[in-house]
Amino acid sequence: MGREIISIENVYENNLGMLVKLANTEIENLTYPESFFEELFPKGKDAKKDTYFAQLAYYSEIVVGGIKTKLVPKKKGDSCPKGLQIELLVVLKQYRNKSIGTKLVKYAEEQCKKHHQHNLYVFVPESDDGIIQWYEKYGFKAEEATFKDYFKDKNPTASADAVLLKKHIE
Repeated sequence: MGREIISIENVYENNLGMLVKLANTEIENLTYPESFFEELFPKGKDAKKDTYFAQLAYYSEIVVGGIKTKLVPKKKGDSCPKGLQIELLVVLKQYRNKSIGTKLVKYAEEQCKKHHQHNLYVFVPESDDGIIQWYEKYGFKAEEATFKDYFKDKNPTASADAVLLKKHIE
């Protein structure tokens, strides 16, 4: 039996650079600092104990996309809901509309279920209707509130406001 043309696999320290390159070249108007990716592999005794899941998407053994998610426990005063947050989802433009993004969203949904979470959510730029519609196609619904300056550290020049899109997972 042949191998699937689209596959997803774990991100390791030795292939982390692929995810960094994808994110910082393919996502317009946002730049992710190195620390955003390094938190996947914390080092030292002072390392944070947050839980992250990350995958690279391959199309015929070529890296064409990736996802990074974070398990978010509910703490007093948090503006983020408890659940699994998609912090990054990227697919090369030439490989969009080939079910790669779908496979990455399904991976996030599986992690939600596996870790007994019922909220899968993502913050997206308020001004990007295309991304909002794409997530809505997968059952995400926009919350009422706008998060002012959410992307300010990743996008100091353009609109940094975000909208929260959330999907309930059974």
